Amino acid sequence: MQKNKKRIAFLAFAMYFITGASCIVVGSSLPHLVKMYEMSLEKVVLLGSSYALGRVATVYLTGKMVEKVGPIKVLGIGTIFLALFLFGIPTFPNYQAGLCFAFIGGMGMGAQDTVCPVLLSKVFHKNYDGALSAGQAVFGIGTFSTPFIIGILLSGKLSFSYSYYILLVIPIIMLCIVPVVKIDREKSNTVEEHVRPLVAKHKLFSYGAILLASATYSASLNTMGMYTSSFAQEMGASESASAFLLTVYNIGCVIGSFTFAIVLQKIKSQTVLLVNNICAFVAVAVALILNSVPVYFLCLFISGFFLGVLFSVIIAIATRIDYQHISVASSLVATSGGLSDFLTPVVTGALISRWGIQVSYKYALLMMALTALAGFILIVDTKDKQEEAK
Repeated sequence: MQKNKKRIAFLAFAMYFITGASCIVVGSSLPHLVKMYEMSLEKVVLLGSSYALGRVATVYLTGKMVEKVGPIKVLGIGTIFLALFLFGIPTFPNYQAGLCFAFIGGMGMGAQDTVCPVLLSKVFHKNYDGALSAGQAVFGIGTFSTPFIIGILLSGKLSFSYSYYILLVIPIIMLCIVPVVKIDREKSNTVEEHVRPLVAKHKLFSYGAILLASATYSASLNTMGMYTSSFAQEMGASESASAFLLTVYNIGCVIGSFTFAIVLQKIKSQTVLLVNNICAFVAVAVALILNSVPVYFLCLFISGFFLGVLFSVIIAIATRIDYQHISVASSLVATSGGLSDFLTPVVTGALISRWGIQVSYKYALLMMALTALAGFILIVDTKDKQEEAK
């Protein structure tokens, strides 16, 4: 039984890692894909949009499938999709085929959004919130791995395409383990043994706050990720310093995720959602006020430290409120975040074209404030079931 739990945990964390690596592999290899397809950057970048579309289009469906056929089967299907994506992009140098493989890869990531919370709930009964935080950290490690692997390959004068095949090893290992993992199908009323339920006074109100938190958090994170380098160069930083500034921010995200895996054993997720956004807001605001490169390095590390964990925190809150339908609850959060991923470039692009790149960080501050508001609503409207019973 203990071996089975270890296998379940491995599959969950491996899924976090490979989706983190996969979601950034197109962006990391973009200049090389432009050469491979012999097309403009504006067209090739649509592979990333196709990947995101695959995720958003299927994540709710995978959530329902988890309830009907079980998480392991859905995980296996998602892993196959990710393997096809990693194999297909470098093997078939055709742009239309690339769009299709990218969409399939997004479908695989949709399985991660719905399956991993269910798997972790079955292994980490006493620290479910912290396990989700650790998963978010492993996801972040995956996002580091891809550009690192590509950098090593290029320094050795090898093709970027080998990075896809190297990452493909992870799904192959996962598919070897999937057949030997067993999960008993449970009745809804026994799920409470795995997750500490949250009771919402007004369930629709709380879920509105959760969807607001997911959308605005995704918007702040994407805005910081997209415009930090350009913002820094506009401020006068060199290209190398601008790139490293974003790296420091991402390092903060990973370290923070691991740290809060421990913190969440002692502090409620709702409190972390509110306080972390306030801390990140203050850090970015201080950077804007002082407006110097060293301050930006420090403040962006701090903001990443507090922001990096919050998607898993939002997932934890949603699935603890609707603990009888963990996969569906997590799919709704992922859908809200995915739609925000689509809208953020459109909205910020329009704002920047009118007021300049400086408005990007102000927009991120607004999104953090709205996420903090959602956290406050959840603190007021939810209680642990044990507290409710007293």
